[in-house]
Order: sequence, then C-alpha cells, then structure tokens
Amino acid sequence: MDYRKPVTFGENWSPSRYKVLPYFAEEKRIMLRSSTRLILDLGCASGWNMSRFGQYGRSSLGVDVVPERVQLAAHHGPVAIASGLELPFPDETFDVIYIQHVLHHIGDVPRALREVRRCLRWGGTLFLIETAEDNPIIRWGRRLYPKWLGDEINAPFTYAGLKQTLADEGFRVEKAEQYSVIFWMWEILPDQFPVMEKLTPLFVQIERVFARLFRRQSAHCYYVAVKNGDDYR
Repeated sequence: MDYRKPVTFGENWSPSRYKVLPYFAEEKRIMLRSSTRLILDLGCASGWNMSRFGQYGRSSLGVDVVPERVQLAAHHGPVAIASGLELPFPDETFDVIYIQHVLHHIGDVPRALREVRRCLRWGGTLFLIETAEDNPIIRWGRRLYPKWLGDEINAPFTYAGLKQTLADEGFRVEKAEQYSVIFWMWEILPDQFPVMEKLTPLFVQIERVFARLFRRQSAHCYYVAVKNGDDYR
C-alpha cells in the first residue's frame, strides 16, 4: 500500500486476500444499519477505510495527526487534523467511531477511549481493530522495532487485556474475535514484492490451517463495542 497517494479500497489487494480478514463482514453489517448515519474514522491515514465506507454508500469524517495524511484522505471525504486524545467534536456526535491499528500509537489509552465514548451517541458503536501481542513474533518484533511507519508504538495489547480495558471505560463488547496467525506478514510482503500477490490464494489456505490450530496466538483482533449508559461507573 502506497501511503504517499490517496488509497482506495480494493485497488491494492487481490480479492482472495480479504477471505481471512473476518471483520469485513461484521463491519459491513454495522455500516449498513439504518441507524448508522455519521461515522468517524479516527486515525484515517490516507483514507483507505473512508473509501470503503463510501462503497457501502456511507459518508464519513476522518481525523489524523499527520497533515500529509489528512491531505491524502481528503480525496475521500471531509477530514481534519486532530488527536484522539482531544477530538474536536461535541458530545454524542457519531453513530460509529472506527479505529484501525491506531490505538496502540496513543500513549494514554483510557483517555482516548473516554474521548471516543464522549463523542458517541448513546448506544453508538466503537469498531476497533488492533494488533495483539498474543503472537510472540509481534511481541519480539516490537521490542526490536518500536515504530511502525514512523509512529511510536506506545500501548502494547493482548486480546483479553484490551477487552477488559474497553469494559473498564464504559463499553459493552458485543462481539470480538482473534484472527491472522501468520497472514499479517502478507499485509507487508506483496507490497514490497508485488509478484508475491500471485501466491495469495495458497497463503490463504495455509493461514486457515494455522488459525484452526493456533488462533490464541493471533496477531490481530477486532471488537464491536457499544457505549453503555452514563451511570456505568
């Protein structure tokens, strides 16, 4: 994926690559609900997710802390430079707040989740996708390379630990799943060596075997979490 230009969902990966990413089906279900009208992509980068939401027929707003990314994401919709620790929106603005592999770059995770909760309408949904250190390769790799694309990794998570943090900050987790035991490497390698994309169908089958045997060591996870009432504490 070339982060130097606007990125559109579906242009950079072959269709077979999506078969082992289970959150897409759940994401689409939520985005197509009649109650989903206003979506925030927190940490929108170059607009990949925003472009997909548009393909669902939904518009979204994006925020990111890097001006160059915001400029690229503007190709897909309205965007702003903002931190997840201080969202520039009134209380109860959004029906869905979407965060993909961004929370671990934010040092104060409870504060960020409180901001998300503040900006969600009552009963609104946080759709959170994260990298988990249940996978030992991820855990060791982060010790050696504590940055990703120039961004510091400030908050390591485990699947169970992040689920508990969501509950502590006033969210009810409705669905959660671990995935991607080894397939996370395929999000990197074909971008560097495009010819490898031809091997994706084979690697999908290998990943499915590993997922059956070692799901608890997955590198990725997702959560569908609903904002609880204001009396949660």
